[in-house]
Amino acid sequence: MIGTFYNPITIVAPLKTMKILGIDTSSPAGSVALLDNNRIISESTLGGSKAYSHSILEEVDTLLKRAETKLKDLEGFAITNGPGSFTGLRVGISLLKGLVMATEKPFAAVNTLDAYAETVKPGSYLICPVLDARKKEVYTALFNSNNHIYQRKTHDQAITPARLCDQINQPTVFVGNGLEVYKNTFISRLKENYMHNTPMKNLTVAASAGLIASRNLKKSFNYNLDSLTINYTRPSEAELNYTASK
Repeated sequence: MIGTFYNPITIVAPLKTMKILGIDTSSPAGSVALLDNNRIISESTLGGSKAYSHSILEEVDTLLKRAETKLKDLEGFAITNGPGSFTGLRVGISLLKGLVMATEKPFAAVNTLDAYAETVKPGSYLICPVLDARKKEVYTALFNSNNHIYQRKTHDQAITPARLCDQINQPTVFVGNGLEVYKNTFISRLKENYMHNTPMKNLTVAASAGLIASRNLKKSFNYNLDSLTINYTRPSEAELNYTASK
């Protein structure tokens, strides 16, 4: 009797998609990004216009159409929640709330400075996001990125560029719109510790927010919009005026 031999067949299950829409409105140059399984599918900036609050929903629609994706295909949303522009952050949070209520999908809030730091390739240098906070200050924090792991050295701060420079004693990569105002200050004070070439990992802050949220999917995503707060770091002008009037 001749035996019958069967070649084993390996059945590979299709990889489950995990599409996340990242949103950043913490500065005039906001951004949106679409990610799938920790991979950036598409990303775009909002042009740096202060009026982007009127076009961000259109940009989201354009991004999804370009990727042939519908809102119902998303697994969730990631948004930067500060520090940053008070008005911009409120615009982003309002958009997110509308998307979450319309789709009943979860969201994750990501610290803006964490997301900025992760736009830079990791290396043996400090990473320092700087966002223009007005009043001659910047929103900032310092990060190590050795061994491809981003680790904070400081908490969020709203301080002058001079005080920030006092905290830096090694080569440092700067990123963020604070450079538009204070780049020369950093160069003159830090000298060789100011790195002129910024090794970028991805184009947008929104993409970084999505990547951070994806890594911490189970613990960072939720459905409770009441838990969504804005990290202002510094009191708003209205709050300061109210306190002074009491």
